Amino acid sequence: MSESEPENWGYPPERHLLRDLRLEAEHRPDGTSTAWIPMTPEVQTPKGTPSLGAVTTLVDALGGGMAIPAVLPNWIATADLTLHLLPGPAGEAVEARGQVARAGRTTVVLEVELFDVPSDAPRGLATMTFSVIERAVEAPVWERDTSTVTRMTMALPGSGFEGHMHEGLGLEVIDAPRGVVELPIGDFVLNSFRAVQGGAFGAVAGAAAEAALMEACGVPVEAVDLHLTYLELGRIGPLRTATTVLRSSPSEGAARVEIVDTGADDLLTTWATVACVA
Repeated sequence: MSESEPENWGYPPERHLLRDLRLEAEHRPDGTSTAWIPMTPEVQTPKGTPSLGAVTTLVDALGGGMAIPAVLPNWIATADLTLHLLPGPAGEAVEARGQVARAGRTTVVLEVELFDVPSDAPRGLATMTFSVIERAVEAPVWERDTSTVTRMTMALPGSGFEGHMHEGLGLEVIDAPRGVVELPIGDFVLNSFRAVQGGAFGAVAGAAAEAALMEACGVPVEAVDLHLTYLELGRIGPLRTATTVLRSSPSEGAARVEIVDTGADDLLTTWATVACVA
């Protein structure tokens, strides 16, 4: 087994969302990959369910690590992500097991199964679509040997959130009943071509939906289902949400969330549909 550290290819920086999640991944010659994040209280809901934003970031990072070798020398951008997450107390970690379902000239499609560690109980399922794009010169390339097993870790000594993940991201609830939240854009959330990492949008959409549906349902809720459609890159910030409640009851609800880049004349970056349970 070969060991590769992300410092060798210049991304991510020393302080980064992927590092504080303490993400680890293993890529194998058969085209399958596995990734893990430990389930500390900082990446869980108050009831102990894995945070939607943390799991979205896990899935997005694993998917990117699988899609890039499939399109070289080109590059990829996340186009679409769907995540179904089972509520309930987390185990010691969440494990994501991915495989490429299709690698074409313009798109790559992946499926990711999620499990609790160490019980191996199902935790959820995700699918992703990546657009194949021409690689920007400044984008770093991690050229791993696809003929051998490669194990890597994003964590550095001292990596980890000091408070809840949303605090680390700088997420701020501006208007809870209307589901308006903001996310500042800085190095902590950027991907390799200096736009907001795909998983961070899951955290933003989940927080906005939870805020609006807590008011509409009349009880605390947690986000468990997510569909993200990526339209434009978020580069300037802050990102801001506009949320529409689609349905609500004392047991569950759903909301549509639009995310704009306020620093780019309110450029619409993402559509999201989020389902929450009480």
